[in-house]
Amino acid sequence: MQPKKAEVISTIEIVFPEDSNHFHSLFGGRMLAWMDKASYYAAFRFAGTPAVTASVESLDFTHSPKVGDVLDITARVIHTGRSSMVIRVDVYCQDVAHKKEKVLSNTGYFNFVALTEEGKPFEIPPLLIETDEERRLFKIGAMVKQQANERRAKHS
Repeated sequence: MQPKKAEVISTIEIVFPEDSNHFHSLFGGRMLAWMDKASYYAAFRFAGTPAVTASVESLDFTHSPKVGDVLDITARVIHTGRSSMVIRVDVYCQDVAHKKEKVLSNTGYFNFVALTEEGKPFEIPPLLIETDEERRLFKIGAMVKQQANERRAKHS
């Protein structure tokens, strides 16, 4: 199977009042859902078949989006296995009302498994790595995958 380049998937969300808590900050669960949706699309575009979330390996909050902020969400496959993918999702937040610059709000790593119509693992192409940045992200993805496997082994 020929290696395949991963696409960068971009989506935009706006934080509305119903997405916020009593501090007028975005609910963490809503952020997680938006990131999971973006990572699903990145996995689907890479694998060419539906995929499911196997785990969320980390979700770092470095900036708290507020009501009215616009979020740019980017997702891409950074590591592949036989049927599994590690997707990195970055969320950039912009306070458009005050014309502020975008800041990194969140970063997360999601493990997905590509599936056949019968729900069995589907073999995917290897990830095409061409740049130093892609090599760096592939190494991070390998660590994310290893940590997930070690955690699963401890709990089984």
